[in-house]
Amino acid sequence: MSRSRLVTWVLGTSLVMACSPPPDPPVPARPYVAASASAGAPKANAADASVAAPLRDDDVRGFVEQYLVLLERISPETATPLGLHGHDDEVDSRDPEQVAKDVAEERALLGKIDAALPIDAKLSPSSRTDLALLRGVLRTDLARAEKEPLATSPQMYTSAMGAIFSMTAREYAPADVRAKAVLARLDKIPRELSRANKNLDSKRVPKIWAVVAKERAESAKGFFEAQRPFLTKALPAERERIDVLLKVVISAYAKFAEFMDKTVIPNAKGSFAAGRDHFTALLREGYFVSESPDDLEAMGRRVLGETEEKMNAIAKRISPSAKGFPEVVAKVKGNHPKKDDLLAAYRFEVKRARDFLQKKDVVPFPEGDDLAVVDTPEFMRSTVTAAYDQPPPFDPVTRGFFFVTPVDPKLSKKKQEEMLRENDHGDIVDTAVHEAYPGHHLQLSFAAKNPSKIRKAYDAAIFSEGWALYCEEVMAELGYYTDEERLMQLEWTLVRAARIVLDVGLHTKAMTFDDAVKFMVEKVHLEHELAVSEVKRYTMTPTQPLAYLTGREAIFAIRKKYEAREKEKYTLKRFHTELLTRGTLPPGLLAKELEL
Repeated sequence: MSRSRLVTWVLGTSLVMACSPPPDPPVPARPYVAASASAGAPKANAADASVAAPLRDDDVRGFVEQYLVLLERISPETATPLGLHGHDDEVDSRDPEQVAKDVAEERALLGKIDAALPIDAKLSPSSRTDLALLRGVLRTDLARAEKEPLATSPQMYTSAMGAIFSMTAREYAPADVRAKAVLARLDKIPRELSRANKNLDSKRVPKIWAVVAKERAESAKGFFEAQRPFLTKALPAERERIDVLLKVVISAYAKFAEFMDKTVIPNAKGSFAAGRDHFTALLREGYFVSESPDDLEAMGRRVLGETEEKMNAIAKRISPSAKGFPEVVAKVKGNHPKKDDLLAAYRFEVKRARDFLQKKDVVPFPEGDDLAVVDTPEFMRSTVTAAYDQPPPFDPVTRGFFFVTPVDPKLSKKKQEEMLRENDHGDIVDTAVHEAYPGHHLQLSFAAKNPSKIRKAYDAAIFSEGWALYCEEVMAELGYYTDEERLMQLEWTLVRAARIVLDVGLHTKAMTFDDAVKFMVEKVHLEHELAVSEVKRYTMTPTQPLAYLTGREAIFAIRKKYEAREKEKYTLKRFHTELLTRGTLPPGLLAKELEL
């Protein structure tokens, strides 16, 4: 299964999102949020600087509040899944003039913060971290703005579905209140969709992005029809208005899909590559990583080789006559549930992993722990096979969603079998570990409880994805896997190592889409359909694919230093508690807070 945390790659921003993914979809729901130190923010003059030296903890909290107020207003589609509901009746603007004004406000806020940074700033360690996070968010936002997504990223025009899903799926307010806001949002969607006709420059649009945008738009009918029962039950007197709005919105998405199909896709000639400078800026400002893309690629290739050796050794234990692990993996993939039993199989393994961890007592569990394993919403299915959608960090609700994409009955029997083979028993076991316990759900449930508002909102994929992959290895250390399960877990370590190679290659070394798919099929042995789905999102989310292994290696390095310092006080649970209670921090900042 594709191990993907929705919030990171769907939005493409550095803020946590609840279902962008929005998850489907790896693209910035915000038109301009991104990463780079090079986004030159003008220095504020003395009149602009509201903070007198030296900067103190309360000042940092004030800057965070200003940013969150700004975010809620200029990107309500991002704010809703975070649990910021002041503008739930709005959608993100795709009007170039308005977006330019919004970007200018972000730039001004960054300038104001930078102007208030005396060398002798008296900040606590936690506030220093919070300030670094906030500046990183603003710099990455501004860097992404420089990529002109309104003209080049058709997939961003379809992102409102993710915010609407959060409103109908999560009970943060009475149903009628949420439904009224949904209707107000629906009313504004056609206007923003129609801006694509004027804004998009087909010659600059990457063809694969246009294809993904078309797929998402085509899924809109099913998605919005699925919202009808909630809306009509919540607002029975508004049934006629609901019918009209849904019809208009579905028609608008159909027109957008037709525009993609007949105008954009035939003329799309743009490059999806981020470019070396932008890619490096994302690493530096979003992840606080100093290594170069080439350094990370070398690490990925090293782990690829090491993992292949481990897999071959396990494959020999399973089948002594096998020539290598690919032969055994191919056989193991045949051990999968029937398509109608897929969801039940995942639910069973999620419970088994949680029970095992409670018995071993190696991680804490948050109060009110709540996880639902459910079918992936239809509009996300073109690029998601399995993913975790966290509870909004600013909402009182605590339920996380573990999405499992059902096999599409419209696919040929051959392609259905391909997808089922990626849901074999070993994969299901490991995906439950990665997405649920002790992976994303556990980690993000703790992050949402952190008192720091910027830590609630901030999503450093290099930690969240690194933690989930680290957890896969910890479960191996604890003896959780059978040989078959360990083999499939290592296959996904192989995938994560390959992701570094492809991430760097696609965005800094002119690797083509087809070359990347071929690499995943021939070197990692993914089924072709899954390889295509994986590479689609790699093209749209530079640096996210490499976050898994890069983060895992950093966490293991921190653990080694922490154990050496704590000596006889060290326990695995103590270490994990230190990490989980500090939010989703980039490992570089985490190590500083731990004074390692």
